[in-house]
Amino acid sequence: MSKDSFLEKDEITKRLTEEMLHHREALRLKQREVAGLIVKSEKTYQRLESTGKGISDIFEILKIFQVLHFSTPEIINVLGLPPLTLSEIAELYQDGETLKSIRENGICSSIRQMCGEMEINTIERLILILMKECLKKRGTI
Repeated sequence: MSKDSFLEKDEITKRLTEEMLHHREALRLKQREVAGLIVKSEKTYQRLESTGKGISDIFEILKIFQVLHFSTPEIINVLGLPPLTLSEIAELYQDGETLKSIRENGICSSIRQMCGEMEINTIERLILILMKECLKKRGTI
């Protein structure tokens, strides 16, 4: 994959299903438990985790990220997005203490530490900002 190209749908699906399994097992959850948390049947969740078929809505994906505790760097990796820059982080986190921590500890480790408290709206904004930046860099928008 070249630096300026998006990941193919199949590659994103493969990454997502692998990470779904890994996260579910790390959290020691059964498929039926995750299914209940994302408001799907157990059979539907089994299909989502094994093949990725049926995952097409960004809000479903975001719910999976939230329920399975994906960190921001993991989301970035699964979706094939470029890593965040300090200025992008500054747009998301306006308080001086957080920015100081980011500068001192590194962007990824600071986000990873804060991910447990991130609300789904923050993750959505993050994904939108990253996608917009990708599209700008590619001249699509």
